[in-house]
Amino acid sequence: MTFEHVFADLGGIPANRLTDAQGLAGLLIAAANAAGLNPASPPVVKLGPKGVSAALVCHGGHVVLHGLPEVGLCFVDVAGLGGARPQRGLEVVIKRFGAREVRTDARRRGPVTQAIHPEGP
Repeated sequence: MTFEHVFADLGGIPANRLTDAQGLAGLLIAAANAAGLNPASPPVVKLGPKGVSAALVCHGGHVVLHGLPEVGLCFVDVAGLGGARPQRGLEVVIKRFGAREVRTDARRRGPVTQAIHPEGP
């Protein structure tokens, strides 16, 4: 079984898009739907002195973001098992935020077949 995981660092986002709790909750749901993920609970959005954190836990995946409205920066993480399409969910987030700078990465995750020992063999 594999787990598709995409990440993005987004810059140049208007602050009001990162402080609208209702808008962020809707964005999480739209991204999950685009990725083919089914929410397991309602979205959670927390605004605080160190920015905003928002998460939607899904059956077999998640959509998570951490934003710093004062500098227009947001870190996004979308992941899903099997037939999920996290890249589509990430594209929804990028488009809705209107990010001017985008850096993405993706990983396919699965069973660990070889032990990794940081201290050496």
